[in-house]
Amino acid sequence: MKYKKPYPKFWQSKDNKKISCKEKIKILNNNIDELQDLINQIYDEAIIMGVKKDQIEKIINNITNNLSTDLDV
Repeated sequence: MKYKKPYPKFWQSKDNKKISCKEKIKILNNNIDELQDLINQIYDEAIIMGVKKDQIEKIINNITNNLSTDLDV
């Protein structure tokens, strides 16, 4: 399934500067693509298993709304 690329025109650093390193941008964009593919796979499999769409959508949204990190940034 094709979907619109979910990443921004440019990535911003924590001090709002444009990230210009092409390798960093490539890695970020690839990671986002992989995440989108994984989420779509989980979503499709849940629906095939008979899970109500609203329920799996809620779970996926809850996961993204509860992100956290232990990085000290």
